[in-house]
Amino acid sequence: MTASPPPASDAAGARAAAQVSGRRPEPSPAAAPPVAARAAGGRARAFRRAETERRRGRRERYADVVLVAVAVVAAVLIVTTPPNSLLSGNGSSGSPGPPVRVNFGSVSVSAVPCAAGGTAYAERIPWTNASRSVTTTDIDLEVYAIFDGDNIGRGNPVANATPTNVCAGSPPDPTALWYVVLQAPNGTNVLTYTIADSWAGIAGGPSELAIANDSTLVLVSNSSLAGTGRGLKLVGFVGEDTVEGAVVL
Repeated sequence: MTASPPPASDAAGARAAAQVSGRRPEPSPAAAPPVAARAAGGRARAFRRAETERRRGRRERYADVVLVAVAVVAAVLIVTTPPNSLLSGNGSSGSPGPPVRVNFGSVSVSAVPCAAGGTAYAERIPWTNASRSVTTTDIDLEVYAIFDGDNIGRGNPVANATPTNVCAGSPPDPTALWYVVLQAPNGTNVLTYTIADSWAGIAGGPSELAIANDSTLVLVSNSSLAGTGRGLKLVGFVGEDTVEGAVVL
């Protein structure tokens, strides 16, 4: 009996036959990568994918932080930017100058009889001077609580006044509480002020007047506000400059 040729010879013969037939020889089982090597390659790919995802996540978080910072800076700039600079594109130009300062003298209070009956209280507030000329239409008046800044008297009082009488009708009611009479330096009543109607001329006079030094604001109220923790202040502008002035009643 003839012995079988060794396996190596069979493999060589198969490769030779494949070359003659033109077919690609089958890969030898020994050429396949070991199972451990394939598993290691899979873990490496998974690690690289995980690293890529982590880097992408970090970039997205950094972008979110930058966007939040930009939004905060923009909000701060909007809040702290002076109003006139926001209006510069609409015809306003330049920056506001120093505030227009109004100085008041010592306040005095007295009870006054009203023409329609009853009694009101008149608190006389001397307008000593102002750093620049101020007209009545430049300003509004507010009576406020010094402790918390709340405005006092938001009703609609009737400002009854004549050139010589600061209470020519009924006194203000407890809700409306007050109105103001502007006296010229010679003591003549020329305008009245209420929250609802602002300034109005007395006896048909104009509603806009330059307030002269040594004029007087007469606060006519339902009850005396002296020593009650209240004050009177001016709110307004001369051009682009604020008007500042306040006095404790």
